[in-house]
Amino acid sequence: MNVPEVVEYARGLDHVTLADEGRWSCSVDYLSRMQALIREHRINRVVIASCTPRTHEGLFKRNIQQAGMNPYLLEFVSIREQVSWVHMREPEAATQKAKDLVRMGVAKAVLLEEGEEIRLPVKQDCLVIGAGAAGLSAALNVAGQGFQAIVLEKSDRLGGMLNTLSLVRHDSHHADAAQWVQSLAARVYETPGIRVITGAEIETIEGYIGNYTIGLKGGNGSPGERLHVSTIVVATGMREISPEGAFKHGENPRVMTQLELEKRIRSSKKFQPPEDREETNDLRSSGFHPEVKNVVFIQCVGSKNDTRGCCSIGCHAAVKNALALKALDPDIQIHILYRDLSMVKEEGEMLKEAKHLGIRFSRFPDDRYPEPVENLDGTLVVKTMDILIGKELQLPADLLVLTVAFQGDDTVEQLKGLLKVSANPDGFFQESHVKLAPLEFPADGVALAGCAKSPMMLKESIEAGIGAAMRVSIPMKRGYIEAEGIVADIDLTDCNQCGLCHKRCPYSAISVDADKNPRVIKALCKGCGLCAADCPRECITIVHFTDDQVLAQVDAALLEAPEKKIIGFVCHWCALGGVDMAGVSRLQYPVHARLIRVMCSARVSMKMMLRAFEKGAAGVLVAGCEFPTCHYISGNYAAESRVRRMKKKLARSGYDPERLINVWCSAADGPKFAKTMKDMVKQFNLDNAS
Repeated sequence: MNVPEVVEYARGLDHVTLADEGRWSCSVDYLSRMQALIREHRINRVVIASCTPRTHEGLFKRNIQQAGMNPYLLEFVSIREQVSWVHMREPEAATQKAKDLVRMGVAKAVLLEEGEEIRLPVKQDCLVIGAGAAGLSAALNVAGQGFQAIVLEKSDRLGGMLNTLSLVRHDSHHADAAQWVQSLAARVYETPGIRVITGAEIETIEGYIGNYTIGLKGGNGSPGERLHVSTIVVATGMREISPEGAFKHGENPRVMTQLELEKRIRSSKKFQPPEDREETNDLRSSGFHPEVKNVVFIQCVGSKNDTRGCCSIGCHAAVKNALALKALDPDIQIHILYRDLSMVKEEGEMLKEAKHLGIRFSRFPDDRYPEPVENLDGTLVVKTMDILIGKELQLPADLLVLTVAFQGDDTVEQLKGLLKVSANPDGFFQESHVKLAPLEFPADGVALAGCAKSPMMLKESIEAGIGAAMRVSIPMKRGYIEAEGIVADIDLTDCNQCGLCHKRCPYSAISVDADKNPRVIKALCKGCGLCAADCPRECITIVHFTDDQVLAQVDAALLEAPEKKIIGFVCHWCALGGVDMAGVSRLQYPVHARLIRVMCSARVSMKMMLRAFEKGAAGVLVAGCEFPTCHYISGNYAAESRVRRMKKKLARSGYDPERLINVWCSAADGPKFAKTMKDMVKQFNLDNAS
């Protein structure tokens, strides 16, 4: 696009004192020049028109702050990802779109007000919920830095799922799980700064980072004890999903899951890890049932389907347990039936050893699972098609082992409500952002570790526990945290005390006093804007994303040729990420969109959508995070409900409700956003608009 033309256009806009074209605007040299220009021209509002705010907004905020300005007086306009990269074949139209975006940025900047970071004190005590490999590793790491760690475990002993396993693979070799847990637990009990509470459950959680109060019931502490901590690590682990009668599980005692097999192997008196057994030692008289001579494993039972994806650890578990059976009895015949073998590079030696010991692997078709058949004499046979050799197989099975999927711990439903965080349909907690914050929740000071997030092997769980400990250690080491100043603000002048804001806040950041007046607890508020969009009296504003600022952008976007333009409200976290990914991928789509960034799709009020139609927009897009994830827990659910209501209102007001489009887009899904733009232009016939 013609950047000098855009710069010259910007100079002519109302309120613009200076417009400058920078080469490599994020370089040290230009940042210094920018500070000098701000001081020289006494600039009190800044618009940066360059790349995406998702990557560089923080840099420019710090830069204008160093020049003496409040960092909240900055507005960011993306003319790279939203213009030059995606309209490469239409330079004239791209240049016009860039002018529109700059005009929108200036319109909002005129209305910006100063904001401030919220500094909260943080002490040096951390609660670790769950005492599996991840939780114990987190506690040891926290205590190792000189902080206090409290390990809270609902059962009567440490170790979590490790207490049911026969073998664990650690540091490239197998070890006895019972001995490994015993050693890890001993380290925890011997480490100064770690307190262990077992047999206790969480009843209440109140407060915020630096000031959490945890109410307990049961346990070896004081009855009804209340813990006061600054940070929290959630490491609640996982559990197997019951096959629910699949392959006659629960009916035939020879059919069991991997964990049920682990327990039987563990109870075998002569069980030894494969590396420790003597080749000359005959283990056929071991504690394992002597009649078990043929074992068949069936992989991906209840996973890798339309309901859920790969369980991530099933292949590892099957091969590990097959080797454990071979350690008990080298003459046992083992057949592993799989759809795909998902083994990481480090597990290659384990797979090679399994094949060397005669463990057989057969691949069955995705749409044709193996079928167990019980013969008249009571024997069990598994019929399957091996697509690699092109033959039907009938395999005798004294034991049939099912590799099933996993789900989060049974405490997840209660905990997610207490912590105000989200979980997926399988009960695994959802991180704040899969790429930008993989070990954190949206709530400051709460980190996520191990199998509470997804199924992990031991090495991954330990590393995740250490990573979570490091995340919560940062504010504890610093002694404070600065929360972003994008928060809600309530003007009680017209408030009718309906309580809607208090009831619907995803973070319980709005309390109600004795007179039913709402008050924002700014330490808890994340600025999603759901309350502001819902408030029937428009008493709530969001710093940096007020109604007036957003509406000014709508008006500026539609100042010229509104009938050819689509107003898009996109959430900062995922939808804007999809927009950026379309840009990075150079996906070309029509030039009609004028996008307005909001922190969450829940911020988009019916008034904002209606304003776009009243100003003549061809269509309106509301784009947020894909379900079930949302950076603000339930924001996209609120947005979806509001869009449905808005469609009805549009119909009553004489507008075409089909011109209001709702899309949910992940941060990685650039193609989906580009396709949405193409589909909307085609649906609204904008290519042929006069």
